[in-house]
Amino acid sequence: MMRQFAVPTLFITFALTGVVWLSQSLQFVEKLINGLPVGTFLYLTLLLLPGILKYTLLLGLFFGTLFAFNKLYTDSELVVMWSAGLSKWSLTRPALYLALIVTLGLYFLGFVLSPFGLRTITELRVEWRDSLASVVLREGVFNTLSRDVTVYIREKTSNGELLGILVHDERNPEKPMTYMAEKGAFINTEAGPRFVMQKGNIQEVQKDQAKLSILYFDDYTLDVSQFEKAPGLIWLKPEARYLNELLFPGDDAVTQRNLGKIRSELHQRFVLPLYALALVYIASAGVLSGEFTRRSKGRKLLIAGASGIGLIIIAMALFRVSDFNIFLIPLLYGVPLVAAGIAAWLASGGTFRLRSRRGQPPLALAEGDE
Repeated sequence: MMRQFAVPTLFITFALTGVVWLSQSLQFVEKLINGLPVGTFLYLTLLLLPGILKYTLLLGLFFGTLFAFNKLYTDSELVVMWSAGLSKWSLTRPALYLALIVTLGLYFLGFVLSPFGLRTITELRVEWRDSLASVVLREGVFNTLSRDVTVYIREKTSNGELLGILVHDERNPEKPMTYMAEKGAFINTEAGPRFVMQKGNIQEVQKDQAKLSILYFDDYTLDVSQFEKAPGLIWLKPEARYLNELLFPGDDAVTQRNLGKIRSELHQRFVLPLYALALVYIASAGVLSGEFTRRSKGRKLLIAGASGIGLIIIAMALFRVSDFNIFLIPLLYGVPLVAAGIAAWLASGGTFRLRSRRGQPPLALAEGDE
């Protein structure tokens, strides 16, 4: 029974995760085109997976459980097990075990892997944004280092070498300078970043004398440390924080303005895994509730599917509005618990009795069914 539920759950989760992962990876494609190593690209996209799995795993569990129950129902295996004396609770129990495993996995994803991935991506983005090399390395574009300095790179090779370099410097309006070189590279030194150019020339215009002077060189090193941005503090978004950082967020001005979002994120991480149990109960209710009859099977499956999707939509809406209204926090916990209770009651045939009365068959077949 566990295998019957686990296989479709893993397959659906894998398919949904692949689709979402590919769409999310597009944000790094531009950097890949501009020379980002393939290994770094794969590492960054893998960091997105924990945040994606938090939701695709829930959907995979729900639809996988619904599919498995329906398959057992269609193949009449449920009838055999019912006739053998197994209660509906006994048939639901393997799915609940799987839901508990998924719940624990979601807690691990939510409190450990997902914030680790998001904060790593955030730190790398800040590093790229503030790094001088990340700006200049954009090939085929006039890159502005400052208001008076523009850099153009025709091509960047796989080993990081820059080809077709042009640097125009107008920091001294009376003597603008243009550097041109066949090739070059950025290097980091103890004194700061340097732009090393080879086989080129320096063109200097003296406007007061209307004179152009050209200096040819084989090697020239340009100090560009003044354009490097000083690293600043990173304010981590709530979803990129660990548990202790959500419980004790700090007292700086930005944090105080976002206390509602931080509080909401903390409760979301506790609440979201609870939906695994609710969704499994809804899936089981879609098949086990009522009598065994194929005439209403499609309608019950449709209602169960719509109920599961509706529950997830309600959860997403509550997560969003709870950022601004603290009084909605109890609803975050109440909705999955109430939904699980109602679905469990329906799946058990309208009662929470775990066993059938002695001497009474566990299942009443509808008239005309075999």
